[in-house]
Amino acid sequence: MRVFRGIFGVLSLCMVSTTGVVAQDLDLLNATVIDGTAAPARQVAAVLVRGGKITAISDRAPPAAAGVKRIDLTGRYLLPGLIDAHTHITSPDAAARALQSGVTTARSLGDSYHQAQGTRDLIRAGYVPGPELLVASSIIRPKPGAGFFVTYPQFGAYYAGELRGPKLITEVTRAMIDSGVDIIKVSASERAGLPTTDPRRNELTEEEMHAAVVEAGRSGRYVAVHAHSRSGIAAAVRAGVHSIEHGVYMDDETLAEMKRRGTFLVPTLAVLSPMGDSVGTSAADVALQIRTLQMMEPIRAVVRKAKAMGVVVAAATDGSYGDGDSTARLRVADDMTVMVKDCGFTPLEAIAAATLNGARVLGIEGRTGTIRTGMEADLIVLERDPLQDFSAMFEPIQVISNGRVAVERP
Repeated sequence: MRVFRGIFGVLSLCMVSTTGVVAQDLDLLNATVIDGTAAPARQVAAVLVRGGKITAISDRAPPAAAGVKRIDLTGRYLLPGLIDAHTHITSPDAAARALQSGVTTARSLGDSYHQAQGTRDLIRAGYVPGPELLVASSIIRPKPGAGFFVTYPQFGAYYAGELRGPKLITEVTRAMIDSGVDIIKVSASERAGLPTTDPRRNELTEEEMHAAVVEAGRSGRYVAVHAHSRSGIAAAVRAGVHSIEHGVYMDDETLAEMKRRGTFLVPTLAVLSPMGDSVGTSAADVALQIRTLQMMEPIRAVVRKAKAMGVVVAAATDGSYGDGDSTARLRVADDMTVMVKDCGFTPLEAIAAATLNGARVLGIEGRTGTIRTGMEADLIVLERDPLQDFSAMFEPIQVISNGRVAVERP
């Protein structure tokens, strides 16, 4: 993960580190470690961080050494930094809020005017605080909207029509890759969050999605797919996408195919709650609310089946971490809470969904997502035992990003 240089500001109720990009050397002493693998918690005398990485996990604390910051975590709980596998972070302010909540890595799946890419690059360069971001551009769909065409005006001939056919989808995918995205996102079905769209109606075909998968694969990238409809999800899995985002109306046959192929599921469970809140009294508002409430049990049933079948499920908000929109208040712990309350996950399994599983979805499990020697030091500290009181997940008292204490609450 990247830390930041320069003064960005003080977030509410916490101190955000404002000194250079050089990682701190840390001795984290006497913590109860929950390592992100769903293994039982264990007492550890010392977790040593050097040069931004975990260099040792020891049953004996080392002697104090010059230049090493020692943090006594007696009675506290040390976990991997959280991974939000599906966000819409597009600004430095939103990125800072995500970091404050314990997110040290995130995918931003949907961008306009390269805002998320710019935020990603500011974080990578060390100018603003935030989680490491992996970013997609505008979602590829038949009618992608004005934001897509302003960002990619070379496709303006299709403004009044549709992006259709494998050849054109290949060209769009290549244009996005050339612009510097990390991920390609396509749409198999319409949106659920608008009264004018129907999530059970399909968008791109299997052949069109496969074209995106092939072109993305040429440069080592993968495709995430927005998918709600039963047939759209099945087509996306057959097309070879990397992850299904949402997956509300998925059938058992497709789940079995996901298990066979190693396709990931990012269900974004908690986002349906704010979408289901009453937001108005118009006929469209009421229709949207009714539909959203109707979607809650199907997606939870899908997640329960996915877990039982061994499909990898990752936690995600589908939120902006912004200021004022309906998803702004969502945190990864909200999604994890639904997993525990309604989907049969133990607290340890929900923590794995927000750490190791998220890293697997992002393809970075070799360097982050768990607490073990050699991994990047992306860590959070909780004041209470989350296995007994899961609400502790909502407010880490320390966030360590790439070996530096980035957030520290008094």
